[in-house]
Amino acid sequence: MEKFKSFITEETKPYDLLVISHDGIDDVNETGPLLIKKAEKLGMKVFLAETMGSYIEETSNGKFFYSYKVDDKGISKLPTSKEKVDYEKPFKISPEKTLIMMRGLHPKFGCESWNVMARNLEHDGYKLINSVKCNEICNDKWYNQIIFQRNNIPTPKTVLIRHSEDASRTSEKLNNKYPMILKTSIGSTGVGVMFVESEKALNGIVQLLYREDKYIDVLLQEYIKTDYDVRAIVVNGKVLGSMKRPIVDGDFRSNVSQGSQPQIHELTELEETETLRAAEAVGGDVVGVDFIPAKNREKEKPLFIEVNSNPGLMGIEETLSKNNFSITTEILKTYMNRDNWSWLWNYILL
Repeated sequence: MEKFKSFITEETKPYDLLVISHDGIDDVNETGPLLIKKAEKLGMKVFLAETMGSYIEETSNGKFFYSYKVDDKGISKLPTSKEKVDYEKPFKISPEKTLIMMRGLHPKFGCESWNVMARNLEHDGYKLINSVKCNEICNDKWYNQIIFQRNNIPTPKTVLIRHSEDASRTSEKLNNKYPMILKTSIGSTGVGVMFVESEKALNGIVQLLYREDKYIDVLLQEYIKTDYDVRAIVVNGKVLGSMKRPIVDGDFRSNVSQGSQPQIHELTELEETETLRAAEAVGGDVVGVDFIPAKNREKEKPLFIEVNSNPGLMGIEETLSKNNFSITTEILKTYMNRDNWSWLWNYILL
């Protein structure tokens, strides 16, 4: 890959930025405005759009993106039966000039038509961050796990519960070693992740989940005791920054959204190499890679939890700003080099 890159002539120039998100998923209503604010400082033409109700229209003057207005907090006011809401002035887009960050592709909190829109944009030559395929993998914890296995990326032992009465059999595959971590395959910000201390509790939780949704996918994972985990932001094949997320007091999770207070963290050479492999495996352009560090960080590989295709940037932006570094700005500056719009990872799949 490095040899191939050496033959590419860099072409650096500004671009227009379209950020499409849906208020209510993770922290996109915070990360969207952060991206817009930093892009404006770089002199970019920007547009923050709400996915719900959005559409694209082609005219003799070009292609335009329509959205309801989104305020500076990332909140969009949608029409109701009692109140009409007008669309914002449309934003002109083109494959040559417009970079699209589509943060609203979620299998539980979104419409399938949004995925169709994203696929159409890809088909028409637009650069999407991240690709539809990357989002499909990262939005499904079991799919993410399978991709890790294919690429020999170390993870905590993880098994899929196949039906409502399958909990005990699945537990045996983890040697009935409690406590365990139970996860719904679709979930984010630590929601849908549970700490299970006995087989009795496991059976009860699984039966309840299946009663609420008979088509739910549930994962069982070995519990790895640790004081913290690590979130690294990978952009176009480079680690731009990382932070350690201490386990929340009285909890077992480390999500910033759950109250963790992150700190600046320097990766070892081995951690960085393995982090890049994890990002590459899912075809990620801009992703958050989460892992549990090994005891001997210099010589032992970390255990990878997941890759997030819509990483919230608020926590790591604030953390790294202590060193006068804006990771959001660096992400945006990366794509001023047009060579990075055709990053090969989008095609090394699957």
